[in-house]
Amino acid sequence: MEDKMQAAKKGVLNVFYGIIGQLITIALGIVIPRLVLISYGSEVNGLLNSVTQIFAYFSLLEAGVGVASLQALYVPVATDDRKAVNGIIAATHHFYRKAGTLYGIAVIGLAFIYPLYVHSNISYWMLVGIILFGGFSNCINFFYQGKYKILMQAEGYSYICTNITTVVNIITNVVKVILLLRGYNVLVVQFAFFLIGILQMLIYAAYIRKHYAWVDLNEEPDDVAISQKGATLVHQVSGLIFNNTDVLALTVLTRDLKIVSIYTMYNMVITMATAMIQQIEAGFSFKLGQIYNTDKKQYLVLHHIFEIVYLILIFSVMTCIYIFLLPFIRLYTAGVSDINYINKWYPIFFILTPLLTYGRTAASNVISYAGHFKETQNRAILEAAINIVVSVIGIWKWGIFGALLGTIAASLYRTNDMILYAYKYLLEQKSWKTYKRWIACFVVFGIIVAAINIDNPHYDSYVQIVIWGAVWAVGCMAVYTLVQYIINPKEFKELFLIIKTFWKNRTRK
Repeated sequence: MEDKMQAAKKGVLNVFYGIIGQLITIALGIVIPRLVLISYGSEVNGLLNSVTQIFAYFSLLEAGVGVASLQALYVPVATDDRKAVNGIIAATHHFYRKAGTLYGIAVIGLAFIYPLYVHSNISYWMLVGIILFGGFSNCINFFYQGKYKILMQAEGYSYICTNITTVVNIITNVVKVILLLRGYNVLVVQFAFFLIGILQMLIYAAYIRKHYAWVDLNEEPDDVAISQKGATLVHQVSGLIFNNTDVLALTVLTRDLKIVSIYTMYNMVITMATAMIQQIEAGFSFKLGQIYNTDKKQYLVLHHIFEIVYLILIFSVMTCIYIFLLPFIRLYTAGVSDINYINKWYPIFFILTPLLTYGRTAASNVISYAGHFKETQNRAILEAAINIVVSVIGIWKWGIFGALLGTIAASLYRTNDMILYAYKYLLEQKSWKTYKRWIACFVVFGIIVAAINIDNPHYDSYVQIVIWGAVWAVGCMAVYTLVQYIINPKEFKELFLIIKTFWKNRTRK
C-alpha cells in the first residue's frame, strides 16, 4: 500500500493540473462560443449544444461499467494485486467493445433522424455531417482509452488524463479559432474535431505502451467484480437526466434552437465554474475511496473535513457567479440581436441547482465508495422522474424557467435523500452535522442576494469583471470560512493538524 506522502502528492498534482487545465479550458471555451455566435448565429450555437447533450445520453452505454469498475478497483489497487486488476480491466474492455458498437449505430441513427425533426435553415446533409463527425470522435473512447482512464483514476493518476485532455483541448480550440476566423463553415470545424480525436487516441497509446505494458486484456474477465454495472447505470441515467434534461426538453418541446442557445450560454458559465471546483474532489477521491474500504475510522475524520471545505468552495464560487453572471452575459452577447439573452431572474435560478447538487458531493461519494448502487437505485429513479415531470410541465408554462424549476425540485429531493441515507446506513452518525453546515451557508448566501442588485452594475470589459470577481471571491471565501469555523471548530483543528503534518514531512524530505 502506498504511503500517505505519495498519496498526498498525487492528490496535489491532480488538483493542480486539474485547475490549470480548467483555467485553459475556460479561457478557450469562452472564445469559441462567442465566435460561433458571431459567425453562425444563435441557431447553429443552439444546434451544436443540443447535439452535444444528446451525445451525453449516448454515453450511458459506458456509464454503468465505468463507475462499477472504478469502485471495484479501489481495493486491488490499494493492495497492488495486479492479477485482480487485470481481471477487472479485461471485463471492462469486453463491455466497452460492445458499447462502442452500439454508440456508433446510435450516432448514425441520430444523424439521419434529428435533421427531420428540428426547425432549421441549415441543410439536411450539412446537419447529417455535423452530427456524424461530432459523434464518431467519441467512439474512440469506447474502443480504446476508456478502460485505461478508469485504471489511471483508481491509481491516482487522474492528472495524466487531465494533461492529455488539456493538450488536446488547446489544439482543438486553436484549430477552431483559425477555421472560424478564416470563414470556414461549421462542417469543416466538426471534421477537424474528429481528426483531433484520433490524435488523442495516439497520445494515449504512446503513454499506455510505456507505463501500462503489464496490463493483460486476455486475462480471465472478472465479471463478478463489475456485476453492479446495471445498478450503477441507473444512477448514471439519473445523473445524465438531471444534468441534460433541460436542453433536450427545451429542444423537443419548443423546437426553438435560439431558446436552447440562451440556456446554454448561462449554463456554460456555471459548468466552467463547477468543473474547476470538481478538480478538488477528483484530485483526492481515489485515496478517499481506498481509505473508506480499508480504514473506516480514518475516513470519518476526512469525510467531514472534505464536506466543509467543499461547501465553502461551492458557495463562495457560486455567490460570485450569481453577482457577475448577468454583466458577463451582457458583454458576451453584445452584437447578437437575433434573440434577447438578458433576464435579471436567470442568475438565481441557474445558481440554485449547482449549490444543491455539488454541495452534496461528500454524501454522494460515500455511497459510491461503499458500492451501495443497487440499494439506492430506486431513489435515483425517483429523482429522474421528478425532474422530467416538473420540467415538461414547467417548460409548457414558463419556458426556460420551467426547465430550471424541474432540476431544482429534483435536486432538493435527492440532496436530502443522499444526506439522510449516508448518515443512517454508512456513517452511522446524526445528519444534523451536515444540515447545520448547509443552513449556515444558505443564510450567508441569502443575505448577499438580498443586499446586491445584480442588474445595476455595468462593466465595460472582461478585465473589470475578473478583477472585481477576484475581490468578491476572496471576501466570500473569508466569510463562509469564518462561519464554518465557528460551527465546526473540531473539524478545523483536525484539518490544521493534517496540513501541519504534511508540511513537516515534506520539508524533511
